[in-house]
Order: sequence, then structure tokens, then C-alpha cells
Amino acid sequence: MASNKSVVSVVVALVIAAPLTGCSLNFQHLPLGRGLPGESYPLNMEFVDASLLPVGGEVRIGQAVVGRVTSMSAETFAAVVHTEIESDIELPVGTRARIELSTPIGDAFVNLEVPVDPTGPRLEPGSTIARSETVRGPDVAQLLGAVGTLLNGSGLAQVKNIVSEADQILDGREETIRDLLARLDTFLGTLDDRKESINSALNSLNRLSALIGDESATIDEGLRTLTPALGVIADQRQPLLDLLDETDRLSTATNSVLDQSADQISEITGRLSPILDQFSAMGPTLSETMSNLDNARVLLERASPGDYVNIDLDVDVEGTVTGVLNEIIPGAAPPLPPLPASDRELPITTPLQGGTR
Repeated sequence: MASNKSVVSVVVALVIAAPLTGCSLNFQHLPLGRGLPGESYPLNMEFVDASLLPVGGEVRIGQAVVGRVTSMSAETFAAVVHTEIESDIELPVGTRARIELSTPIGDAFVNLEVPVDPTGPRLEPGSTIARSETVRGPDVAQLLGAVGTLLNGSGLAQVKNIVSEADQILDGREETIRDLLARLDTFLGTLDDRKESINSALNSLNRLSALIGDESATIDEGLRTLTPALGVIADQRQPLLDLLDETDRLSTATNSVLDQSADQISEITGRLSPILDQFSAMGPTLSETMSNLDNARVLLERASPGDYVNIDLDVDVEGTVTGVLNEIIPGAAPPLPPLPASDRELPITTPLQGGTR
């Protein structure tokens, strides 16, 4: 009888111990608290994905816990996280929310990012932080997935080939590459020094493009009008070619003439040099001289209304007028007869009273 009781005791002990050892119950499996010790107000947040966030998770600002996650729901393809925030925490409009991990394998929490210089109104109880103001931070699964992609399908083998080929290109050409980089640095520095001019040119080009765009109708009309003119030029192609041939022959003949008369042209140029020097020496007085010549022309036209010239001169010359004229124009005046003895004492103006005029 005692043996049967012992067997029953062992079986009962095994039945009780088996689930305890299999479950390995500890503090990590206890449910998180959802409430706050003091007064609070509700605040909702929309996330694209909130799968890492547990109910009862912390809501923090920096390292300070200011709230808890009370529940979660799905609405219009978004995860809505319902939280309770301590009543003495005032959050301004523009506050952002981010799901983060306390450690790589720790629990997720909501980190609130308050604007540095909040100037807008405060979030009212029951307000919702929109999806555009929330983000889900990276987790271990995403990190491992990115590492796997990098190691397996990101093309590291191709990177090795690129590095190897670049090494072959640079092998033995270090000085050339260094000189090229120095020139490139100088070129970029020059561009930077002239960036204002470049910007001005680009702005001018932009204005020109806008002007062309505004005048596109006029340009189209001009092109349509130009088409017949181009047709006429195309029809006159052969005469134009003949004209060019004649021009070529004329150029050849002109060169020949210039070659043969080069000495004469040089001599003429030398003779013109003193004249040009005199004109140059006149300088500012040339304009005044030309103006005086024009005035003289007007006066000369007034003095010669026909085939004669009206002139009034006081001449003081030695000898007689006929003698002076004969010296200038031989035979212009016949010789005068000798004066009588009674007239030899007359003044010298006596011959002006008669004779050749």
C-alpha cells in the first residue's frame, strides 16, 4: 500500500513539474502596465507599421517616460496607436512620433520629437498625429535583411572588378593623374570665381528663351514667309555659282595688277605721307578750315552771278598792273605807251584808269 502511494506521489510531481519547466515562467512574460499613476489625456498616432510596438509600451520625450500605449487599431491602411499622455505635458502642433528600439533585442517605444521653437497651438486631448508626421525606425530584422542583400545580391564581385580595373588604369600613370587632378582643381576654381558671370549669362539666356517663347508666333510667321525666298535662292543657284566663279577670276586679276604695280603704289603712298601729316598737324583746326572754305564758296557764288566776277580790291604793288599780269600770264596785257612828260608826275594809280582789265 505504501508502495502505491509513493508511485502516485511521483506521478503527481512529474505532472506538476513538466509544465513549469517547459514554460520557464519569468518577469519578462508578465504583461506591461497600460495606465499612468496620475491624470492623463488621450493622444492618437498613425503609423504605416506598428508591429513591433507592444500594448503598454512607453511613450518618451528623450529619456523621460511621459505616457503609455493603451491600445492599437487598424484604420484605412494605417496602424492607429492609442496612448495616454501625462496631463502636465503640453505637446505643440508639429510634434513628430517615431517608433524606436531601446536595445537591438529590446522592446519598442514611441519617441516624441517636439519642435525646437514651437510657436503654434497645443495638441488638444484626443488629437491625432498624422501619418506624415510619424516614422517607423529600423529594427534587427531590417538590419539583417539589408546585410543579407549586401552580401548576396548587391554586386560586391562587380565592385572588386571595378577596383581591379581602376588599379590597372592608374598603374604607372600616377603623375599624369595627379597633374590632371591639379588642372581640374584649377578649372573648378576658375568656374567658382566666375560663378556670378555664369549665373548672369544663364539668367540672360533664360530671359532670351522666354522672349523667344513669347514671340514664337512671329518667328513661325517669319519662317513661313522666308520659305518662298529660299525657293528663289535655290532656283538661282547656278547664276550664283557663276557669279562666284567670276569673282574668283576678278580676285586673281586684281592680285596680278597689284603685284605689277606694287612699286608705284608704294611710291604714291610715300608721296601722300607728307600731305596726310599736314592734315594730321591741322588737328582741331581742320573742321574750322573746312567751314571757312564752305563760307568762301557761298561768297564766291554771290560774287559771280554770270560769266564775270564782282570784286573790289585795294592793290599795293610795285610797277603797273600790266607788268604784274604779264609776269603771271605772259601776253595778258599789251605794253603801255610812254607817258608824256607832263604826266610822269602823276600817281601810280594812273594806269588803273584804262587798259586791260
